[in-house]
Amino acid sequence: MAVSSTTTTKEQEQQEKKVSVDFFHIDMIPDAMDKMKWPVAAKLMRHWFDTKPSFSYTAQSKKSAQDADPTTLPESQINCDIIKMSWAIQYEQVKNGINELSRIWKSEKGIKRLKFQLGKKGSFNEEGILLGYSENIKELDADAQVNILVIGSKFDTVNEWYGAMGNSTLKVCIRGRTSKSGSENIFTVDKLGFYLKDTYDFVDEGKTPEPLGIWSKNRILDKADSALYMSTYLSGVWGVLARDFTGFVPVFNEDFRKW
Repeated sequence: MAVSSTTTTKEQEQQEKKVSVDFFHIDMIPDAMDKMKWPVAAKLMRHWFDTKPSFSYTAQSKKSAQDADPTTLPESQINCDIIKMSWAIQYEQVKNGINELSRIWKSEKGIKRLKFQLGKKGSFNEEGILLGYSENIKELDADAQVNILVIGSKFDTVNEWYGAMGNSTLKVCIRGRTSKSGSENIFTVDKLGFYLKDTYDFVDEGKTPEPLGIWSKNRILDKADSALYMSTYLSGVWGVLARDFTGFVPVFNEDFRKW
């Protein structure tokens, strides 16, 4: 809470009027996440605020980063430690995504991608080519990833997954080796590995600013209260907003880009 002072002059008498002003800045959102017991989401956002040198994605640079070999990206622009699958797998989006990707990974596109990855190590017709035996996730993403599935929705329940990831890309990498049986080429799968790859980008995909929730210093509104807030806001019923939603403000992607 801050105090703003104004001075007015009337008949050579000065009168000071003090007005209390409550400020809310977007770098307070991680503190609100902590209060909501969202430690992973809070840590991820603080990491974004602390990134040096700071940078912002465009739609083009975002796609380039997503498609790039992660081993070539600057260390300041990639993090493999905050989001862990042991945390993510507690959410239905991830559990259901793993089940689905386990079923469809060897689609036509998946087999084509597997042959591409093998081809980088030689000819996929050769015997004894190993794939996916690294323990480094950046190397696995570059050299052993064979299929993907987009998970999450803007309509999901407001929880820590929603606050940290929202929409994300679930990927599958493969561990195995080539062999031959007569004239037949064989690839034996030892293991499948599942991981998430996303950009913390604040890029608007459409023409209108994308909302990131209605926040206060303490929490985010759920979907029902958010709908009520926005309908009240658009209707100009300011008394209801002041009474029921004091301290709450809508936050958009562009707010972070401006930061």
